[in-house]
Amino acid sequence: MNAVGDRSRPTLAIVGATGAVGSVMRDLLSQRADIWGEIRLLASSRSAGQTRSVRGEDVVVRELTVDNLDGVDVAMFLVPSEVALRWAPVAVEGGSVVVDASRAFRAEPGVPLVVHAFNRAQVRNRPRGIISSPTGATLVMLDAIGALHSGWGLTDLVVTTFESASGAGTSGVERLYDEVEAVAGDRGLGRHIGDVRRHIDERLAPRSPFPAPWR
Repeated sequence: MNAVGDRSRPTLAIVGATGAVGSVMRDLLSQRADIWGEIRLLASSRSAGQTRSVRGEDVVVRELTVDNLDGVDVAMFLVPSEVALRWAPVAVEGGSVVVDASRAFRAEPGVPLVVHAFNRAQVRNRPRGIISSPTGATLVMLDAIGALHSGWGLTDLVVTTFESASGAGTSGVERLYDEVEAVAGDRGLGRHIGDVRRHIDERLAPRSPFPAPWR
């Protein structure tokens, strides 16, 4: 099956196909049962024209535009909130069902917040044409907490999460690799408060996207 696909099956657009989450989504689509016709890879103008692999084929990335959303049945938005806020309604207006992974619509009326193992029936309750996805920590917790709540009824929950570098996207992951390389093999580091941070700041530019990457 090529990327243009079977017109009898739904067309999927991955919006943010070249980012960190988009890369994982492309891998998942290549490993799971193939239910899609055409899969379009959409991204910013900076990435348009590049090639990415999905379902074992190289596909040219297109710019996120109204025309390139035309004919899309399902649009997966794997982009920052500001991009989702602007473009998700555009995709809906063009006839797409939007699944958004950002925080843009998580607290919005008329947008179901869906966890597959918990309330997947709510995917049909989408008056605004948008389905929102919670954070990764919430997705993991609700597999267990959903069962506890259905059996006994939870009233309060206190949660502390520690987010990964990948939460900042591709730039966060690359920065982490750069910092590991910068400190690798130097056994003198870590003996004094702040010496690792100073070492990294002296050797890497621009400064880290994280407020306190190393201590």
